[in-house]
Amino acid sequence: MSGKRINVSRREFLVRSGVAGAGFALGLTVPMLGRTAIAAEGSADNGEVPEINAWVVIRPDDTVIIRIARSEMGQGTLTGLAQLVAEELECDWSKVTTEYPTPGENLRRDRVWGSFSTGGSRGIRDSHRYVRKGGAVARQMLIEAAADAWGVPMGECRAENSVITHGPTGRTTTYGEVARAASALFPPEQVELKDPKDWKLVGQPMKRLDTLDKLNGRQVYGADLQLPGMLNAAIQACPVFTGKLKSFDGSQVRGMPGVRAVLAVGDNAVAVVAETWWQAKTALDALPVTWDKGAHASLSSADIDKMLDEGLTSDEKVFVGNANGNVEKGLAGAAKTIEAVYSYPYQNHATMEPMNATALWTEERCEVWCPCLLYTSPSPRDGTKDRV
Repeated sequence: MSGKRINVSRREFLVRSGVAGAGFALGLTVPMLGRTAIAAEGSADNGEVPEINAWVVIRPDDTVIIRIARSEMGQGTLTGLAQLVAEELECDWSKVTTEYPTPGENLRRDRVWGSFSTGGSRGIRDSHRYVRKGGAVARQMLIEAAADAWGVPMGECRAENSVITHGPTGRTTTYGEVARAASALFPPEQVELKDPKDWKLVGQPMKRLDTLDKLNGRQVYGADLQLPGMLNAAIQACPVFTGKLKSFDGSQVRGMPGVRAVLAVGDNAVAVVAETWWQAKTALDALPVTWDKGAHASLSSADIDKMLDEGLTSDEKVFVGNANGNVEKGLAGAAKTIEAVYSYPYQNHATMEPMNATALWTEERCEVWCPCLLYTSPSPRDGTKDRV
């Protein structure tokens, strides 16, 4: 379908948004989000970068930046979501890279990226359809821009591997060459997604996009963030679940290099604040702390195993959510039964990097950077913003 051209400089409904470098970015309305803001900065004619936000950015050198709104937690979600967008976009996978928008930016743009929640293996299941639409809409707009430049019908053009070809004449152009013109078009309201039988990228064992940066040190982690005048805190919680902080002697470490403060955190932790992380950590290690370990002070792995075994074998107060057939009757009537018991040590749900966060407190807001999942509250209607 053909999009309608508009004068970019007269888009009164546009909301300002920035993208680094010249490029094309795509936004679209997705289910449960309402109307998505379409944004531009300046016009396509004055050298500034017009933006339609939010999923795809295409640079003049054909680099495709796909924005990912789910956390990469080790299962390959980042690469999988990029594959879904790139599949519909028909772009050159070797030129694909990714970036994360922030939850605060999501609030500012009226939740254009939808849910940032990552867990329960739902990152792809819950968003695959609308991220695919992001790629499909971008492809249509790029094809339309090329067709307009050639003065030919869109139906005579096709896109593949970041190249648009006019069938009857064989003329070609690249995504990067038409990205600016495409950004001046309205996104189509309806697009047809590819039939899974025609997928070329989705389902293929592609090299993960996040691996190399983690190997060569280019990946920026939460603990890497540095702000002017930033202080560092090292925190220690009671080592026993439900235990409490009984006492600590801050006078023993307040004179150590860089230490600014020693304080209780809630009723179960203590922290040392210093000019550098290592100063804070060194002082915390030297801090005399007494814990009230409570009822679980003597809890052992054997105790946990016993509790689990009792729960699995108990016939009392057992909640049954769904019952099909009669297991006991079936086993009793079997010609042969095989019994085996498997167990595994109780383990904590460890994080992929040490838990940390950076907070910038101002009179207007508290802005937080952290390498974990955050739920952001709805933007208030009085014009203020919750920024996380």
